[in-house]
Amino acid sequence: MKKVFLLSIIALSLVFTSCSNDEDAVSNANESEIIGTWNLTALETKDGKSNTDFDGNSIETTFSSVGKDFDTIITFSEDPQNVTSEGSYTTILTTTFMGESQSEEIEGDDFFQSDKWRLDGSTLYFVSADGEEIGLTITELTDSKMNLKYDLNDTVEVFGGTTTVSATYTMTLSK
Repeated sequence: MKKVFLLSIIALSLVFTSCSNDEDAVSNANESEIIGTWNLTALETKDGKSNTDFDGNSIETTFSSVGKDFDTIITFSEDPQNVTSEGSYTTILTTTFMGESQSEEIEGDDFFQSDKWRLDGSTLYFVSADGEEIGLTITELTDSKMNLKYDLNDTVEVFGGTTTVSATYTMTLSK
C-alpha cells in the first residue's frame, strides 16, 4: 500500500491540475522575452501535503523534492507558439509517511508534456495536444532568467478513496 500511495503522489505532483496564484506575479511579462532557448537550472517542490480518506481512515503524507543534474533545454518558438524540451534531469523526492521518511531519485526527461504555449498577463500557459491548459505564474522575468511558480490544490478519487493534495512548485529557466 505504501509503494502504491507513493507512486500516486509522484503522479499527482507531476501532473498539474489547478490554477496558479498570481500573488507573486510580475506585471511586465511580454512574449518577446519568453521566445528563445532556455536551460532548466532549478526545480523544487515545497510544502507538499497529501491526505487520503479511505474507508473512514485518514492517511497523511508530506513530500518535497529538489532537482539536480540538469541537462534540459526548453525552446519557446514564436509562430506558431510551440514549446519543446530535450535532455534530462534528476528529482530527489522525499516523502514522510507514518513518521518514516524516504528519499528516492527519479530520472526525468521530456520535461514539458505540452505542445504549445501562450502568455496571458503574468501567467504562462502550457497547452497539451488534447487542449488541456496548465498555467504557471511568472514570478521573475529578465533577459537571462525566468522563475515560474505553481500552487497545486486538488482533490481526486484514488483507489476508492478521496485524496487532497497541495504543494508549491517552482522552477528556474536561464539563458
